[in-house]
Amino acid sequence: MKIAILGLGAMGSRMARRLLATGEHHITVWNRTAEATRPMIEQGATAAPTPATAAERQDLVISMLRDDHAGRSVWLDPDIGALTAMNPGALAVDCSTVTPAFTGELAARCAQHGVDHLDAPVLGSRPQADAGALIFLVGGSSAVLRRAEPVLRQLGSAVHHMGPAGTGAQMKLLANSLFAVQVAAVAELIGALHGTNLNPARAVEVLTATPVASQAAATAATAMLGDTFPAAFPIELVGKDLGYATADAASRQATIALTRTAAHTYQQAINEGHGSDHITAVIRLFRSAQPGS
Repeated sequence: MKIAILGLGAMGSRMARRLLATGEHHITVWNRTAEATRPMIEQGATAAPTPATAAERQDLVISMLRDDHAGRSVWLDPDIGALTAMNPGALAVDCSTVTPAFTGELAARCAQHGVDHLDAPVLGSRPQADAGALIFLVGGSSAVLRRAEPVLRQLGSAVHHMGPAGTGAQMKLLANSLFAVQVAAVAELIGALHGTNLNPARAVEVLTATPVASQAAATAATAMLGDTFPAAFPIELVGKDLGYATADAASRQATIALTRTAAHTYQQAINEGHGSDHITAVIRLFRSAQPGS
């Protein structure tokens, strides 16, 4: 299959490598910074200077981009956007974490061009991308998904069809919100140990062994006992996703008080200079709030 990958950040580059390693596809790549395409070229990919040239004559175009703004530019720019060059019947799959509103816009524009569309954001980070163990949350036609699924299965261990266009994006924001709320809650609780006779490491050890702690919360709590937080899911992206989640909820007049509180917490962490750190670095807010710290 002829496949274009748009966006070679931490996740997109790993997805491209996985598909190249199968030996089954001709892979064309594009990235805003051309330097990122060089390792892909060395592994057999073809680099393109614009999203449009990357998407030309491709069967499948996959994007992994930062946000709505990047997605709108890469897909819909009237001069260099990928959609301008895609053939009718080709397939556009957006794996980025974006708003349901942008997903709806992109799906409508794809339909106007006769291009099939799926929103297919992923759960998982760099290790899962390396291992081909991503989890895809897919919105769009089930018939279109059947066309894309063999490739998605080469990148992930599970493909969940959530419903029509936009439901993949909504499910991703739901999952990320749950994760972010749990991590913030764990950070707050560890911070609240100050002044007690509980040893933090022992408290975390016991707490994470109980049924009340999810695997995600347990992993986060253990990481928070350390002092370094190398980014896999940077706080600045957590803040972006929570902003998208709260805006989407507001558009439907849904009440999400806990998510809003978490969004405020991560924004505070960004304001204090922790935006490039991993999500678990939110613990620093609660350490700094302790007397004498």
